[in-house]
Amino acid sequence: MRKMYRNRKGISPVISTILMIMIAIIGMSIVFAYVSVYTQNYQSGIGSSVMESLTIEDVCFNGTNTVVNGVSFNGTVAVYNSGLIAANVNSVYIDGNAARINATDVYIPVGGQAVILVQGPYPHWNLGAPYNIKVTTMRGSSFEKTFTA
Repeated sequence: MRKMYRNRKGISPVISTILMIMIAIIGMSIVFAYVSVYTQNYQSGIGSSVMESLTIEDVCFNGTNTVVNGVSFNGTVAVYNSGLIAANVNSVYIDGNAARINATDVYIPVGGQAVILVQGPYPHWNLGAPYNIKVTTMRGSSFEKTFTA
């Protein structure tokens, strides 16, 4: 029995080298898969939403009845793009309710401004009442600000 303990050896150098190479290859494969998915998402626009930055500059409530294609819009929302990429506004919410806008997709270039016609969820705006305006983009970013009528 004593001889059996004395002749005991560890893993051979060849096997340990092969194991280390396999661990390194598996680790690099995981890192490569993560980076390739991240790059693909970024190129398709999902990762670029962090570069969007819109500022709701002004809201005009009453006295702006504008008729476009038979629809009467009773307010305007002025939006400025201060981000690093162009933005496409696809919806406006007033107090959490979707407002009808004059276009399905409003394009705002970098450093540009757009005035969006809105038909609010209310038939009339109440003077002195606060309204929470939220603008969302095609990439999923949202920007909010509260204005008083």
